[in-house]
Amino acid sequence: MIIKQSQDEIQSYLEDASNFRSGCAEALYVPENETEVVEAVLECSRENIPLTINGGGTGTVAGRIPVGGRILTVEKLDRILSVEPERKRASLQAGVIVDNFLKLLEKDNLFYPPFPTERTAFISGNASTNASGEYSYYFGPTRRYVERLKIILSDGEIVEIRRGEIFADRDGFLKIGSKKVKIPSYLTPDIKCSAGYFCRPGMDAIDLFIGSEGTLGIFTEMEVSLIPALPKRVIMAFFFSEKERLFDFLYVVKNDKSLSALTLEYFDSHSLDFLRPDFPKIPECKFALYVEALESSLEDWLNLVEGYPIIDTWVGQDVKSYQTLIDFRHRLPENINAYFKKIGSMKVSLDFAVPADRFAELYAYYQNVREANSDVETILFGHIGENHLHFNYFPKDQKEKESVLSLYEEAARKVISMGGTIAAEHGIGKLKHKYLEMMYGKEGISQMVAVKKILDPACILGLDNIFPRNLLKGDVC
Repeated sequence: MIIKQSQDEIQSYLEDASNFRSGCAEALYVPENETEVVEAVLECSRENIPLTINGGGTGTVAGRIPVGGRILTVEKLDRILSVEPERKRASLQAGVIVDNFLKLLEKDNLFYPPFPTERTAFISGNASTNASGEYSYYFGPTRRYVERLKIILSDGEIVEIRRGEIFADRDGFLKIGSKKVKIPSYLTPDIKCSAGYFCRPGMDAIDLFIGSEGTLGIFTEMEVSLIPALPKRVIMAFFFSEKERLFDFLYVVKNDKSLSALTLEYFDSHSLDFLRPDFPKIPECKFALYVEALESSLEDWLNLVEGYPIIDTWVGQDVKSYQTLIDFRHRLPENINAYFKKIGSMKVSLDFAVPADRFAELYAYYQNVREANSDVETILFGHIGENHLHFNYFPKDQKEKESVLSLYEEAARKVISMGGTIAAEHGIGKLKHKYLEMMYGKEGISQMVAVKKILDPACILGLDNIFPRNLLKGDVC
């Protein structure tokens, strides 16, 4: 096994998309097989050294960045073990890059629906965060497609969990390998959510690990379900001249199955301002909706929009125009990040989602907040089909940032009161402990800690992800 100790070699493993700058580590393990993973885990357990699992670096909450201890990267565990077209299943090692997997599936006319926007992500990172991809509005998050996990616990025990085999009993206990775990008593909201350990009565054991952010064990293998390759798609961007018909339009789109929307995204007028330098033909408008759907539904879409105040429609049907609209969708975060650097600031981003029947209320709340705080620059965009928008603040200085953080906490309380989540897709990592506690209460966090102490008896894995490490002090750890 390769072990690196030079800080120059380790530095790139202390970075992700979060801008977190407090990472440090004394060494990096680069195992090439499962046996070496076990060796590394047992060494850290014996010496009580924290160990952080390092994925592809596409996360936004510093989950892969340690604050002390050692790193284990799964980058060498990168084999696609099997693809079974008849069963529509594939088995992969943890470090397989999603884009490589998608390209291989094309040969068998198969598709992996929850692929993330960041295709350089590792497949195990998707499971670790319950990632939601471009088509999650239609197909749902990673959780739905994980059929088997092979996991190494911090005492070296290897457990293999298959969906449909182990369920929580009436008393709320799960039997996982040699260990018996009492699941928490809170309920994970039945919406797009990546906040803390998943919990439902009678839950499948595999779901406890999906979304656990590297805190319960190290994934070495996954088996996932697949679907037939998608037929031809079309992308459309609709530019609205009025705000008033938004929810009427959304209601129709969500309830008319003939429209077959795979993606449904929202861009407010300020979001479009960030895109206009690259796409100067964007008209002046109140907002835009971006839709990807099956090409066979194009005529139905064009008929639908005739009844709405839409001043321009872009259609990406051929290869070139389709790619142009993909670039339109993905350019926004790139341009925002460039703007941060220009003004020497950082964004404060809300990753909240609520049940469908409360979304109009949340949308109105965001509009009221921005009007009452018009001196702070904001944009609102994202996954409106899943009742999940990113409301971003751009504070200009420290004083304004303090004000914005107060607004963030106020919004979090509002969302929680609606039965929503404070982390819809990006997880908790090291940045959102406070808000997770607001969501589940101190008792909920304590119950998560109890789960970790049983499955990670050495209490070394993914420290400070989901909850701060000081909560692990006690009889066991």
